[in-house]
Amino acid sequence: MEAGVTVLLTVMVGLFGLTSAVLGFIAEAQSLTPSDIHVSGSECVYPANPAHALGVCAILLLAVAQITASAAGGCCGCCRPGGGASKSTRRVVGVIVAMLSWIMAMIAVLYYWKGVEWNAPGTHPAAIAGGNEECVYFKDGGFTRAAILSIVATSLAIKSCFLLRAPASTPEALEGADEPKADGQHPPEAGVAVGLPQWPAPGNGHAPYSHPAQG
Repeated sequence: MEAGVTVLLTVMVGLFGLTSAVLGFIAEAQSLTPSDIHVSGSECVYPANPAHALGVCAILLLAVAQITASAAGGCCGCCRPGGGASKSTRRVVGVIVAMLSWIMAMIAVLYYWKGVEWNAPGTHPAAIAGGNEECVYFKDGGFTRAAILSIVATSLAIKSCFLLRAPASTPEALEGADEPKADGQHPPEAGVAVGLPQWPAPGNGHAPYSHPAQG
């Protein structure tokens, strides 16, 4: 049951993260170019375009993916009980991977937000360069970098889910199976049949049966 829940959560994280990346690639293709921006007096006029909405949706989906992964991993391992030595090592690695995932996601969000800001419809003051008025625009490749970082962050988030939700298989748990019971009896070894005799043994109140001698 636990394995099924883990798979379902990681599928959800992957779906949200990959959708965010796909929207980022589409936003790159729809991003404003210098030919789309018009100069009116001393201001640059930025027309409406799909890249603005796509960038916002990409940010939201990436945030949902990261939050889902953190919740699945028990708040990066802080809300789940610890275990033995191997469990603790796996938990530390899972927390590190989760932190790297969040770092990659935050950098991706910065790229997304910058693209959203410069693709929003509105006006901005024109910059004067060499006596000419120029308009600032989001450079090519910004949304693409954000999309690639989204994929990296999602992959790390999925890895952290598996590390933090994996069942413990510590040596202590294995040794506990061979410990003697409370009454001092040891569990039967493998390959040894345990049971009661089907026929009464001699000396328990019944004389062995024998045929009378024939003359």
